Amino acid sequence: MTVVKVESMEVKHLPLIVALSCLWLSLFILYFAILAMNSGHMVYVVDDAYIHLAISRNLNEFSVFGVTRYEFSSSSSSPIWNLIISAGFLLVGINEMLPLVLNVVLASIAVVTVYALRKDFDISQQYLTGVLLSFVFFTSLPSLVFTGMEHILHIILSLIFIVLSSRVLSSEARFGRESVLLFIVTLFVSATRIESIFLVIPVTLLFLKKRNWIYALIVLGMAAVPWIAYGIVSIQQGWFLLPNSLIVKGRETVQLGIGWFFVRGIVNLAIAPYVLVLLAASVKLLTLQGQEFWQSDNIMRLLFVSACLMHMQFANIGWFFRYEAYLIALGIFTVAVSARRFFSELDLSSKNISTMQTSPKRSRLYALGLIALLITPVAARGGLAIAWTPIASNNIYDQQYQMALFLDRFYTGEVVMLNDIGYANYLADIVCIDKWGLGTLEVGRLWIDGSISADAIRTVATNYDVKIAILYLDSLVPSEWEVVGYWTIRDNVVAYNTTVAFLAVMPSERDGLIDNLIEFSSILPEDVVERGLYTTFV
Repeated sequence: MTVVKVESMEVKHLPLIVALSCLWLSLFILYFAILAMNSGHMVYVVDDAYIHLAISRNLNEFSVFGVTRYEFSSSSSSPIWNLIISAGFLLVGINEMLPLVLNVVLASIAVVTVYALRKDFDISQQYLTGVLLSFVFFTSLPSLVFTGMEHILHIILSLIFIVLSSRVLSSEARFGRESVLLFIVTLFVSATRIESIFLVIPVTLLFLKKRNWIYALIVLGMAAVPWIAYGIVSIQQGWFLLPNSLIVKGRETVQLGIGWFFVRGIVNLAIAPYVLVLLAASVKLLTLQGQEFWQSDNIMRLLFVSACLMHMQFANIGWFFRYEAYLIALGIFTVAVSARRFFSELDLSSKNISTMQTSPKRSRLYALGLIALLITPVAARGGLAIAWTPIASNNIYDQQYQMALFLDRFYTGEVVMLNDIGYANYLADIVCIDKWGLGTLEVGRLWIDGSISADAIRTVATNYDVKIAILYLDSLVPSEWEVVGYWTIRDNVVAYNTTVAFLAVMPSERDGLIDNLIEFSSILPEDVVERGLYTTFV
């Protein structure tokens, strides 16, 4: 009897074992591919990861929540992620591998979470295996691990949030353990990513529809608590209520005008077909199933559709498959839960084709075929993310990492203007002026006020005694700043621009900057293309 139980347990958990094995194998392959491309260096695929690392290190070593150790800066889009990394630094010391380890653990927990949530639904092992593998690869979990950021944590909390919300909303019980858990999860999912408001708003409205005013207020209040707390600290330091990264991006959208606002959601869906197909599948499944409004499956689909529409209208997508990752995860889960009914009702094992064609279930079979066809963009997205991961890491290694090494070697303690502030501030001890306004309040105000210009940038540089700048060239760069060199990376998939320019802001810095670039040239990776004035002396 004992042997039978053990064998039964092994078969029972086979889908989880398969999914975790595929996840870990893909992480193993990607990790060593990254090391091979970066001369043995593990580098995250986005520079933003190093903003979190810099803030967390400064918080630990200097008790300063800022990109530099010299002052507070409201530069983080996820303060809770900074606190988690900072706590990790307290336990294991300053180590840039910590976010990678955290994300490996969180990715595994994400798979286990989906597996555990299947208990609410009657799903076969074969179907569950397909769902878990789709979740791993279509959500791009392996690639998200190497972002070093909070997106996998957000996926886990978002999944738990919509499941708990659907349970509480579909139940007639007024108060219980699941209600308390929902309130707690609301606090943390909101603190992880502000896009969680797109889930919180429809849940709040549904509680209002049920005339459950107290729950509606509690959910909305718990979602607001972390950002109010952050805002109080930020305002006390002279900054804004929300992080500059959110405000500046929002201001850029407003500047595009009211016409863009009305078409933004449509445009985003058009350029993100992987979101569109999940949205369409959810709506189609809703029309094919006759369910009561307050049924839990129905509520989950409604939350997903609402979050999709609001995110497409008000938020960004892309930037290495990150911003919409939680939507892909929620879409795969909700569509899988809804579609399971069709798989259980269709006799796909039947070999009598004519019988199946005349079956009343034919329309549902056609619907499943259509969903399978439309899922192609989601699969393509997952494959592209994996293929791009080592390349993106190499982009950051060739550009931001080399910039950071250059600054650490020649400009320690100096005032430098940058537009990528992550790796440079994590590795080098500089006084950083951020041209994009995420890490510098004065520049942030210029962006928010709409008064940003080359003259304004010149004034900021003068006020701060900026010596050199490493920037992407655009109309905001004062024309008198002399460009003495360029670095260009190959096969760019993630950097904002393929080429960075080295500029002598102070004329007295020109010769020194040229000498430093010449000296550093000998250790620059061979695939970085150098050109400009300094190369004539190499």
